[in-house]
Amino acid sequence: MKDICSISYIALLSVGLAPVSAAFAQTPSIISVVPTANARAVARTGSITVTFSQPLTAASAASLKVFSQQRGGLRTAATSPAVVSGSTLSFAPASAPFTPGETIYYTVTTAAASSGGNLAQARVGQFTTAVGGAGRGTFLAGSDPNVGDYPLGGVLGDVDGDGDLDLLTVSVLLNTVSVRLNSGSGIFSGNQEIPVGFSPNGLVLGDVDGDGDLDLLTGNYTTSSTSGTVSVRLNNGSGIFSGNQEVLVSPNPGSVVVGDIDGDGDLDLLTANQSALNTVSVRLNNGSGTFGGSQNVAIAGNPVNLVVGDVDGDGDLDLLATSNNTGTVSVRLNNGSGTFAGTQDVGVGTNPTGLALGDIDGDDDLDLLNVSVGAGPRGIALSDLDSDGDLDLVVVGVTTPGVMSIRLNNGSGTFSGGYDSSIGNNMRGVVLGDVDGDGDLDLLAVSNTSPGVVSVRLNGGTNLASNSANPARSFTAFPNPSRTTASFSGTTSYAPVTLFDALGRTVLTTVADATGLARVSLPDGLPAGLYLASSAGHICRLVVE
Repeated sequence: MKDICSISYIALLSVGLAPVSAAFAQTPSIISVVPTANARAVARTGSITVTFSQPLTAASAASLKVFSQQRGGLRTAATSPAVVSGSTLSFAPASAPFTPGETIYYTVTTAAASSGGNLAQARVGQFTTAVGGAGRGTFLAGSDPNVGDYPLGGVLGDVDGDGDLDLLTVSVLLNTVSVRLNSGSGIFSGNQEIPVGFSPNGLVLGDVDGDGDLDLLTGNYTTSSTSGTVSVRLNNGSGIFSGNQEVLVSPNPGSVVVGDIDGDGDLDLLTANQSALNTVSVRLNNGSGTFGGSQNVAIAGNPVNLVVGDVDGDGDLDLLATSNNTGTVSVRLNNGSGTFAGTQDVGVGTNPTGLALGDIDGDDDLDLLNVSVGAGPRGIALSDLDSDGDLDLVVVGVTTPGVMSIRLNNGSGTFSGGYDSSIGNNMRGVVLGDVDGDGDLDLLAVSNTSPGVVSVRLNGGTNLASNSANPARSFTAFPNPSRTTASFSGTTSYAPVTLFDALGRTVLTTVADATGLARVSLPDGLPAGLYLASSAGHICRLVVE
């Protein structure tokens, strides 16, 4: 009888301890993220690795979302998800490297979990990828493709999935977005015009439906005095856009941006509204590219431009907007759930317009740069123009003829050197990206003229290969890296071009055309690695992914 009582007592004690143990279970926390937030020269093939305090469940792989606005959209889509290994969660861009100089955004959602429960607070961050190539910030004349009348801005992104950056501009007069596809060497062609709302001013690319391609959004003034709209047009993956969603926002939306402001793993939208209401509209994504909500954040006055970034280092995206008639930039901080507050208004120049965020002094936080229209400048961009690992500055102006100003960073946020050069007329925007596939950043400036014109200027003196009046100065392979096709420019007319593997064995031979350009399809099953191309006494390297 004594033994039975003892056993019963032990059993009761064990049952009583179970809920106590569960009560003390620990939920996971993030110990580190590599690359660090706001890093400015991350390897294009490098992994994003998040380390937690506890081993993760297998289902936690879905909690890491990695977004590009230049190639592939949601990079952690179903075909290339993140990987869980013990207490780490990681993603490597194995299907295609990140593009040179692009800003990558990531979210670790609260779906990350251990046996003790879910991550308590999402983490959102960004970093900039490294730039290579021979370009050192000297831009030579290239092509000037036509786009829709009176464009107010442009963006670069691989909308047709062929591995190069295409060009899109927004026409305020035609109520369209012009899509011009890249040949791979920085030559843009096509005539696709995407209908959007009335009087579009702002344009942005982003994978709002999470299917691994880049969709487009425009901010439209409309004819209403009580509301504006944002047109959302979804990509089918081949650069064909469709849909008719018009998201209501406050009147006169100009600048439009996307970002995961509530940490749930999809891209939300924000607009800077140039009306007497002085607001930034915030509309949340339901995950499939449908937007809702009614939050309008008060700004100092007449917000013209808008950017998002984690300026206070707490793991969410804050908003900054230029207030044109007060000479300030309004800073509104995010509480992590997409609700913004605060009253900080930073004094800047008269009539501020263009706005950029980036770590210009190398201390791992985001610094603010703006241009003021009083002296003529309108567009501003930050990126590594000379491939030295820091962020340089380019500004274009609204004068006729237009002027672009290049200023190089010494690494600590002091800009000097560079040069000024005439470019186009009445410039309203500037974008940077590797349009010719040589690893450095090229410059495209948008002229607000009729017909619309975009001035393409290639970095490093590598002129357009197909322009016989302005031939390439060196034997070059592009895109580089390549996957299925490659082109070689800068050799002698009709010269043989031979591709060798690392052991010196011939892979293929072809012949250049009259302009010294050769295009080839790479053999099926060609191993990834470094190859050498030879033609007319010249040699260049080709990396095959």
